[in-house]
Amino acid sequence: MRSPSVMTRALLAMDAATCLKADGDPSAAAEMAVDAWQRLPPAYRDGLLRSRVDSLHQSLDGAARSKLGEILTG
Repeated sequence: MRSPSVMTRALLAMDAATCLKADGDPSAAAEMAVDAWQRLPPAYRDGLLRSRVDSLHQSLDGAARSKLGEILTG
Protein backbone atom coordinates (compact mmCIF):
# COMPACT_ATOMS: atom_id res chain seq x y z
CA MET A 1 0.00 0.00 0.00
CA ARG A 2 1.34 3.42 -0.96
CA SER A 3 1.53 6.19 1.58
CA PRO A 4 -0.74 9.21 1.00
CA SER A 5 0.64 11.99 -1.15
CA VAL A 6 1.86 15.27 0.30
CA MET A 7 -1.33 16.95 -0.89
CA THR A 8 -3.58 14.23 0.52
CA ARG A 9 -1.91 14.50 3.93
CA ALA A 10 -2.30 18.27 3.90
CA LEU A 11 -5.97 18.06 2.94
CA LEU A 12 -6.62 15.51 5.70
CA ALA A 13 -4.87 17.77 8.20
CA MET A 14 -7.01 20.71 7.08
CA ASP A 15 -10.15 18.60 7.48
CA ALA A 16 -9.00 17.67 10.99
CA ALA A 17 -8.32 21.35 11.77
CA THR A 18 -11.83 22.24 10.60
CA CYS A 19 -13.22 19.54 12.89
CA LEU A 20 -11.23 20.91 15.83
CA LYS A 21 -12.76 24.32 15.21
CA ALA A 22 -16.26 22.81 14.97
CA ASP A 23 -15.60 20.97 18.25
CA GLY A 24 -14.84 24.27 19.97
CA ASP A 25 -11.04 24.36 19.93
CA PRO A 26 -10.08 27.20 17.58
CA SER A 27 -6.56 27.45 18.95
CA ALA A 28 -5.78 23.81 18.17
CA ALA A 29 -7.45 24.24 14.76
CA ALA A 30 -5.18 27.16 13.92
CA GLU A 31 -2.09 25.29 15.15
CA MET A 32 -2.91 22.24 13.05
CA ALA A 33 -3.60 24.36 9.96
CA VAL A 34 -0.37 26.32 10.40
CA ASP A 35 1.61 23.10 10.78
CA ALA A 36 0.03 21.56 7.67
CA TRP A 37 0.63 24.74 5.66
CA GLN A 38 4.26 25.04 6.70
CA ARG A 39 5.00 21.39 5.87
CA LEU A 40 3.59 21.80 2.38
CA PRO A 41 5.97 22.81 -0.42
CA PRO A 42 5.09 26.31 -1.71
CA ALA A 43 4.13 24.91 -5.12
CA TYR A 44 1.19 23.10 -3.49
CA ARG A 45 -0.18 26.08 -1.54
CA ASP A 46 -3.00 26.97 -3.90
CA GLY A 47 -6.22 25.57 -5.30
CA LEU A 48 -8.31 23.38 -3.03
CA LEU A 49 -5.92 23.53 -0.10
CA ARG A 50 -5.72 27.33 -0.20
CA SER A 51 -9.51 27.46 -0.38
CA ARG A 52 -9.84 25.29 2.74
CA VAL A 53 -7.23 27.29 4.65
CA ASP A 54 -8.94 30.55 3.69
CA SER A 55 -12.32 29.17 4.75
CA LEU A 56 -10.98 28.09 8.13
CA HIS A 57 -9.24 31.44 8.56
CA GLN A 58 -12.49 33.31 7.89
CA SER A 59 -14.31 31.17 10.48
CA LEU A 60 -11.83 31.92 13.26
CA ASP A 61 -11.52 35.01 15.41
CA GLY A 62 -9.08 36.47 17.90
CA ALA A 63 -5.63 34.98 18.37
CA ALA A 64 -6.42 31.85 16.34
CA ARG A 65 -7.42 33.95 13.33
CA SER A 66 -4.31 36.10 13.67
CA LYS A 67 -2.03 33.08 13.94
CA LEU A 68 -3.39 31.51 10.77
CA GLY A 69 -3.51 34.85 8.98
CA GLU A 70 0.20 35.41 9.59
CA ILE A 71 1.20 32.39 7.53
CA LEU A 72 -1.20 33.27 4.74
CA THR A 73 0.32 36.71 4.27
CA GLY A 74 3.91 35.71 5.05
